[in-house]
Amino acid sequence: MTRALRRWITRQSTAAALRFAPYLGPRSTHRLTALIAQLGPHLPVLGAHIARNMRALDLYTPPVHREYFRQLAGHFAGALQALHCAALPTRGTTALAAFAAERVALDASVERLPAAAARGRGVILVGPHIANYLLNLTHLNAWHPLTIYLRHSRDSQRLAAKARWYATSGVQWISEPADAGGALGRLGRMSAALAAGRTLFITPDLPQKPADGEPVSFFDRRIYLPGGAALLAVRSGAPLLMLTARRGDDGRQLLCIDGPFSAPVDGRDRAARRAAVTAAMQWFADRFANFLRAEPALWYLWGDKRWTRVLRGDARYAEQPAAHPGSFESPASAGSA
Repeated sequence: MTRALRRWITRQSTAAALRFAPYLGPRSTHRLTALIAQLGPHLPVLGAHIARNMRALDLYTPPVHREYFRQLAGHFAGALQALHCAALPTRGTTALAAFAAERVALDASVERLPAAAARGRGVILVGPHIANYLLNLTHLNAWHPLTIYLRHSRDSQRLAAKARWYATSGVQWISEPADAGGALGRLGRMSAALAAGRTLFITPDLPQKPADGEPVSFFDRRIYLPGGAALLAVRSGAPLLMLTARRGDDGRQLLCIDGPFSAPVDGRDRAARRAAVTAAMQWFADRFANFLRAEPALWYLWGDKRWTRVLRGDARYAEQPAAHPGSFESPASAGSA
């Protein structure tokens, strides 16, 4: 599928969702997403594409493949329902919260979040793109307020959809162009949120080229992930925690919190700060890999184009050393909760 065609499909899908979602109640949404869950694994291009990427990490099985599309369908159901609730004049936020509570629950480990926030330096919560993440964040935010960082999109329709989603969810969000600097830029606003004691949620699971990311060991590869969350943690002293999920016995997704991790800075020079950032990102990468091994169907990005490049061996994004060194988790991070 060419990039132009993929972008056209994305734009048309977003436009259709913005136009028709206000008229789709839960029953209609369920019928539509049930069709996705049923047909997805058998689509000749998409189904095979997802399966091949899963095989690259030795995580493919037919049940996992089917469950991924069921989770993907649930993800779209949450997005459509959020847009539907956004159109309700007075009760949209309440309706979306109730919808999220039917599908998401909190593990006892989430108590680590307010405990970390009590230190007064803010909290940086990182996590992979978990399927159903819109409802996950809606439900978590109702218990512990969040400010999330969203990557800026130049597509006005996608920005409109995001604005409606998060306004209805009650989640505060930051999404600024990369060239917006100063206090009103994304780093300035994220730093201000931490200084105000907020919990800032960031998803650093998007591969980068070496010049743009931090090197981490991930399965049998060395890849590069955006290090902004770790850099903020080192600069601010805010504790770093991680959000993952597992499937609960009652069919809901159960949100879990790991950490905190505090990256010790051994010295004041640039090299010491860089080492601390790398250690923090390896802490994330190790737990991200563990999440994939435990719940591969819950990761939303199996079809992402950059991850496809990593998993297909694109040398611009990943290295596969002849003698794999294993995790280079630092002694400090190995002792973290």
